[in-house]
Amino acid sequence: MVSLNHVEAQLQRVGCNYRFWGRPEIKELRNILVPEETIAQAVNGRYENGFAMLCVTDHRMLLIDKKPMFLTLEDVRFDMISEMDYSAQLLAGTLRIRTPNRQLVFTSWNQTGLRTVLNYTQARVTYMRQHFMQQQFQQPQSQPEDWLATPVMGSLAIQGNAQHIMPINPYTRGTLTMRHRRVPKFY
Repeated sequence: MVSLNHVEAQLQRVGCNYRFWGRPEIKELRNILVPEETIAQAVNGRYENGFAMLCVTDHRMLLIDKKPMFLTLEDVRFDMISEMDYSAQLLAGTLRIRTPNRQLVFTSWNQTGLRTVLNYTQARVTYMRQHFMQQQFQQPQSQPEDWLATPVMGSLAIQGNAQHIMPINPYTRGTLTMRHRRVPKFY
């Protein structure tokens, strides 16, 4: 658990000085953050269930919605994000975050803060995926010298070669879901 002063100092450092709107979310944020986690940006806005705070740290993205008798927390890890879309209107900006099993739509009046969230998250997702790919290719791909000479049958073949299988990240290698909207023809 992090102290409230520490959270407010981090928010002040990134230019998020919330004195009235978002105070319950900030108080809840001190219970969520781990001591070595650093806040990169925080933005107040709305999502499908009402007013909330979208906070990006160096480890994850958090959506915090604190109401008098309800609490909604969404923790989105950077390696789970499959797509991000940003659109700006006259008075507000909208950020759509897609994961393999969910879509989060967040709208804020602070377009520059929301754009900072987008840029930072894109940089972290890119870094995580590049780091993962580098780890895959840096692992030694050598096999035992006698792997061709010794016949291995059945389940032993799986056990014998299991140490040489590269791990697969299920979030970056997921299937692509496409939706087609059918437009009725009026003619």
